[in-house]
Amino acid sequence: MSPDSHAIILVTPVWNDTDRLRSFAPHLAKALKAAELDIHWIVADDGSDASERARLVELVEEIETWYSPVELVTVRERSFKGGAIYHAWDQFPEAEWVGFVDADGAIDGETTVQLIREAITMESNGIVIGIREHSSETPVNRKGVRQLSFHFFRILVRLLTGLQCKDTQCGIKIVAGPLYRKVASTLQERGFVFDVELLALLKAHGGELRECPIPWQEVSGGRIVPWKHAWSMIGGLIRIRRRLRNSRLVSD
Repeated sequence: MSPDSHAIILVTPVWNDTDRLRSFAPHLAKALKAAELDIHWIVADDGSDASERARLVELVEEIETWYSPVELVTVRERSFKGGAIYHAWDQFPEAEWVGFVDADGAIDGETTVQLIREAITMESNGIVIGIREHSSETPVNRKGVRQLSFHFFRILVRLLTGLQCKDTQCGIKIVAGPLYRKVASTLQERGFVFDVELLALLKAHGGELRECPIPWQEVSGGRIVPWKHAWSMIGGLIRIRRRLRNSRLVSD
């Protein structure tokens, strides 16, 4: 792979998740092709097992028949979602925009393109994220326990990091390439709360955040189990707060 200059790098991270990507991929490929933008789509494999990797290679070859600017990037040892995304973004140091969308299809292809179009209207400090805010125009279908944990987590993010953001965990974000490269070397979180650290540092370095309500449909098989992962996520927020305080990017 050569570090070509592409205007937009869109990453879809996967870990033993070929089946869900197989359902989503045709729809996203169709939307990307219709958009007629310079979007290079990266499927970033975060250390899937050998059988899954083989299936993923076949799937990406199939995707290429629908949308040719697509590429498989493999991280041999698991680096978690944030690690896979950052590894892929870093392959393209000239990209004007870098972004990611989850593989589960909770966010559809048309919405993905819509947010990319929103981003490219902004300056080189732009950040566009999807937020799950239910309305007639942007319906959100999510189970009650997840909705409750979402509100609790948002409060913790604000209390611990000072980040004023309605939905740090939504699975689509588009960031100006030059802005991302300002903070890339300081990003340490790779797991469930990598989004919080990314957004906090981008904002601290002059990023302009634009939050866009989007339609969202919960898809079974998600990695986060609220009752199981709550403490590790809280621990991640505490680590982020400590680093922000040490860098004097957040007050006590």
